[in-house]
Amino acid sequence: MEANPEPTQQKASSTKPLRICCYGSSSSHTPSRYTAAAYNLGQTLALRGHTCVNGAGASGCMEYMNRGAHDNNGHIVGVIHEKFVVDGSDWLGANSVFDEGNRSLVVAKGNDLQERKRLLVEGADAIVVLPGGPGTWDELWEMACARHIGFHSMPIVCINVDGYYEPFREILKRAHKDELLYKHPSYILHFEETSEAAVDWIEKYLADPNNNTKQQNVIKRRSSILKRLQSNVSGSTLSIWGRMTSFFGDDVDEYDSASEKRLNDVAVW
Repeated sequence: MEANPEPTQQKASSTKPLRICCYGSSSSHTPSRYTAAAYNLGQTLALRGHTCVNGAGASGCMEYMNRGAHDNNGHIVGVIHEKFVVDGSDWLGANSVFDEGNRSLVVAKGNDLQERKRLLVEGADAIVVLPGGPGTWDELWEMACARHIGFHSMPIVCINVDGYYEPFREILKRAHKDELLYKHPSYILHFEETSEAAVDWIEKYLADPNNNTKQQNVIKRRSSILKRLQSNVSGSTLSIWGRMTSFFGDDVDEYDSASEKRLNDVAVW
């Protein structure tokens, strides 16, 4: 096991305690430059009083993120799938920090990862993405897509260690250039070079009254929409819509006349 990175000087948080969902690799072969950034992320969140929510992995970026938070007495929430639960008390692949104090482990059920992904973002104020593989990318792009089309307004920031996420930045620029996006790339994903800069950006973003107003204006009208759909949409279509709403909760972003028109279009689909 690699030694922990040297502690860094941290400034105090200028915001209320936040719940931050963190994605990252679970591979034991994760390069040290990525695990160092992960440790620093866990450390930064802990020292600023924020909760670190992640997949509870015992290796890779998740391991070091949890160690960084643990070493600085941070609050950690791990979300694992029930297939890794053994005898109701042992967890295959879960970091050992969850055996101790200020930690909690949430067990997701189901025959796929949808429930686990929902629980990871439930109640989160923002999402931070460390380098990772297909699982990390799946989590990232699902939430980026949901933000892009208005299912949530959580800010998402990628920690672009050694240019790892540069291809993602470039594909968004290309999509924008080719007029394939509804919103500017900077609204969908933000990029920072270091973990501390990523947390700084989140705190600043959420402290901005304009952005805070957008967060507050997420109107909870999903249940009423579902009731309307029940009388207008076929069972199979409603089932699909129901799965979408169960994943993202009850929030509908900026429901307005345009949203009304889209709903009516769906109702006659």
